[in-house]
Amino acid sequence: MNKTDKVFFPNLDGLRFFAFFAVFVNHAVVSLGFSSDSKTYIYIKENLLKNGDLGVSFFFVLSGFLITYLLLSEKEATGRINIKNFYIRRVLRIWPVYFLVVAICLLVLPKLHNQIPGNFPIGVSTSLVNPWLYLGFAGNFDYLINGISNVLIGVLWSVSVEEQFYLFWPLIIAFVPKKYLLSTFIIVICSSIAFRYFYANGNGMIIKFHSLSSMSDLAMGAVIAYLSTLEKSILRIKNIPKAVIILIYIIGFAMLPMRLFTWKLGIHYVLASSFMPILPSLFFAFIIMEQNYAEYSFYKISRWNFISSLGKYTYGMYCYHMIVFFSILFLLHLTGASVFGMSTAAYLCIAVTSLFSTILISVLSYHYFERIFLRLKNRF
Repeated sequence: MNKTDKVFFPNLDGLRFFAFFAVFVNHAVVSLGFSSDSKTYIYIKENLLKNGDLGVSFFFVLSGFLITYLLLSEKEATGRINIKNFYIRRVLRIWPVYFLVVAICLLVLPKLHNQIPGNFPIGVSTSLVNPWLYLGFAGNFDYLINGISNVLIGVLWSVSVEEQFYLFWPLIIAFVPKKYLLSTFIIVICSSIAFRYFYANGNGMIIKFHSLSSMSDLAMGAVIAYLSTLEKSILRIKNIPKAVIILIYIIGFAMLPMRLFTWKLGIHYVLASSFMPILPSLFFAFIIMEQNYAEYSFYKISRWNFISSLGKYTYGMYCYHMIVFFSILFLLHLTGASVFGMSTAAYLCIAVTSLFSTILISVLSYHYFERIFLRLKNRF
């Protein structure tokens, strides 16, 4: 790869949007205050919609892939990794939106606390939030220490995990010889599983939010990034028959809800919950490789131009969407409309309005705020 080449995988932008959409649906289900006695809705909610949090796992695998691939490409092209420039690029991409959301959630929205009823679907109180953990990109530990008390700022927990990953990962790529990298990535995955087994001991909060637990997803992305540098691996993916690809997708999507039922395994729950996160990350890794390299895909997401065009805005969408949820509910409250016991039609209307509002705000944020900093990235 030439030093000046820019790495771009055209099918990943659309995947980013669907990962965000999965998270959005999950948060709409649990945060908008809608409830129904419909057995059909309850079944769909518990067995399908609540799996939307796996969108974060997909983001982790995707980030691990892209960051590792970029670092390996830089090392191959230049013989070294400019760690300082890597950190500066990540700061310029992540920090502006991150700290804007932190400021809104810590300084602006709490002023509205006395204007909303105590049982409002989304709270703005930060009395149980440790602001220093968010300022230090350790928001996931606020969840672990203080519980999920404020989901508006709490969504930044995954950004915190990624920033922690970015802190040490370039050091591994820079100083570990390439022939040992794959085994290093596998060791990270195994260590993450061991952490879940011996430390989490079945604790769902630790399994989901602890940095060491999440590292298996990021390292899985690194594994496929390494394999993407090997011609033999790319050829294997390139020649997978369409029927096999379709079968893997069917099995993969059918497998995802299984993690919600590991508690039924009784004495085997701790072991199952330790290994279970690997199954979705393996499936997500396959999706990324298949979309990047398979010649017989049944559908390349880049053909869906509109969805792919939204991919570059998904970071903003993820960071802003809970604030949008709250803002729409709060505006309805100010007009005298009840946000409790809403009808299905009202719930769907609020969700759709929130989605389009989130997209619009994220597009405006990208072009009129984030790009101020993104233009500087090219210098590094």
